[in-house]
Amino acid sequence: MENKERKLTFKEKMGVLAAICMFFAIGMMMGGGKAGNVPLQYSGAGLFTIGALIAVWLLVTAPNKDDEEFEE
Repeated sequence: MENKERKLTFKEKMGVLAAICMFFAIGMMMGGGKAGNVPLQYSGAGLFTIGALIAVWLLVTAPNKDDEEFEE
């Protein structure tokens, strides 16, 4: 068995993007709320919503085998 580098699929990249968006959004909401910066807090909520929508889309479309599968 050769050790080939496997590239990330599109859905894996979108999952990572959703996680990063939600991570930064939590910090924006917490920091904006503590500092009294309402626009920052709402921007964090919007960013979290985008990340959550991507995550839900990935969960809903997971049964579809339209992505590249592991090939040996």
